[in-house]
Amino acid sequence: MPDIRIRNASFSVVDGPQFPFWGRVSSGHWEPGTFAAIESQLTPETTVLDFGAWIGPVTLFAASQAKQVISFEPDPVAAKELRTNIALNPALAPKIAVMERAVWPEKGTITLGAKTAQGDSMSSVHHKGSAVSWSVETITPADIAALLPEEGPVFIKIDTEGAEYAIVPVLAPLLARKDVAALVSFHPRFAAGNHPRFHKTFPMTKRVFDVFRGFRVHRVHHASLSRAPVIETLNRFGLAWFEAKTSYLFTR
Repeated sequence: MPDIRIRNASFSVVDGPQFPFWGRVSSGHWEPGTFAAIESQLTPETTVLDFGAWIGPVTLFAASQAKQVISFEPDPVAAKELRTNIALNPALAPKIAVMERAVWPEKGTITLGAKTAQGDSMSSVHHKGSAVSWSVETITPADIAALLPEEGPVFIKIDTEGAEYAIVPVLAPLLARKDVAALVSFHPRFAAGNHPRFHKTFPMTKRVFDVFRGFRVHRVHHASLSRAPVIETLNRFGLAWFEAKTSYLFTR
């Protein structure tokens, strides 16, 4: 199987329909800022929670540096390829656990949909009306918290195609830990539709940022990471009224 590189680490991945994506990753053209943000938070003692793991770019990269990774991927086609990619890296495989569940505020089942086909990286609860849809069991943040070791840093990556607005406000069981950081990717168009939408997305964004009041805030650009002091100050006073369109890293 072909090898790819993410920053200074090498991995084997399946040579399938998604291999062009891995070429972009390996060449540094796919979200290098995201990997920089993740790397800045990882230690050999870190437990990583990958919400929306897809076929494994963050899972594999994090496993090369962290203690363990728990990956959540509710798309069965993506999850199958994720497991294949993990198996191709036997040195990392024992550090990774895959759960084919959707992270959600309540236990039960929800309907997800895909814009084109299962495995397309854009599976979302907001696409449940698409021609391609399926039901999946959920797991709550409280249940996830019970899976973690009692001590040690935790890093949470949330890339759930619009479900972040429902998930983050119920993260309290995870954010209660003293050494936790989170990377949240925002998808306002999926969650609120096209314009006009600010009357929806401003309060949606604020509900997410309110959870991280008191955290340091960093904006993740395509190729870099930078502190966001203005947004951080606004958030400290509960004034994060804007539409977040990219990813933000929240640290203690």
